Amino acid sequence: MELDFNQAVFTTKYITEDKSIIVYVVHDKDEDWQFFGSEKGIDEKDGRVISLGEVIRLDPTIKEILWIPAGTEAWRANPGSEWTTGIYSE
Repeated sequence: MELDFNQAVFTTKYITEDKSIIVYVVHDKDEDWQFFGSEKGIDEKDGRVISLGEVIRLDPTIKEILWIPAGTEAWRANPGSEWTTGIYSE
């Protein structure tokens, strides 16, 4: 799988502005990527669109799971933890 580091991805203001740690990732069936921290109660106004390259710049450990196929989710407890993957159901 060849990655496009200019691809637009979805995340939250907590990741981009507050430097929250990414602990949950979705690579949905439409090939879109979504990156989340551990915050609860997120709504649309908290959403941000940035490039995949920017996500990697914010958290280089994300490269560890960019192999997951569309329709998959991944989660971890913290940056030092192993990623766990599973089927994503919307």
